[in-house]
Amino acid sequence: MHPNGQSSRKDPVSSPTRSPTRQAAYNLVEVVVGMAIFSLMVLGVLSLTFQVRASSEEAVYNNTALTLAQAYLEQMRSSDFATLQAAALDTTGTVGLQLTASDGTIITDTGGGVLANGDWASETIMLDEDESGNPRQPLTFRFRPMLTDLSSNTSGTADGVEIVLFYQSTYNFGSVRTQNGSLRTVRSNVATF
Repeated sequence: MHPNGQSSRKDPVSSPTRSPTRQAAYNLVEVVVGMAIFSLMVLGVLSLTFQVRASSEEAVYNNTALTLAQAYLEQMRSSDFATLQAAALDTTGTVGLQLTASDGTIITDTGGGVLANGDWASETIMLDEDESGNPRQPLTFRFRPMLTDLSSNTSGTADGVEIVLFYQSTYNFGSVRTQNGSLRTVRSNVATF
């Protein structure tokens, strides 16, 4: 005890536990650790943003391919039944299917001839334009109609024609990706309204 009755221990508030140099070093370490944590968070958010964008763009490519396939299937369904039946029964590949591309031209097979049952056809769709109006983001779309006559009697008249459309879309999104699919329907010789 001190002669005037006070304790000889120092007041903890009045005596600093760290020197100013040590305090600055601790502050610097805290700032560096904080920046590292913040940088990791920003990188995580950026990575997630790029993944969401890639997923969205891939969905656009896939939906465009499906829409094209549905359009060609509907064109075949709306064709005259006699033409569909003749194409389904044709073994020479000379009975053509009259389908129109998105640019208004008649679709031909990949060899440039008439598109017949079982032939592959293709077209390239541009999904976007740059600032100058030049097309970009190509989608290569290939499809193959397979027609089957569904005759149910010996007289040769058919109840319907099964139409199966196999399709394949190819696009470059950092790496070349390919999507395969098929659609199926039946076109009846009975008039529908």
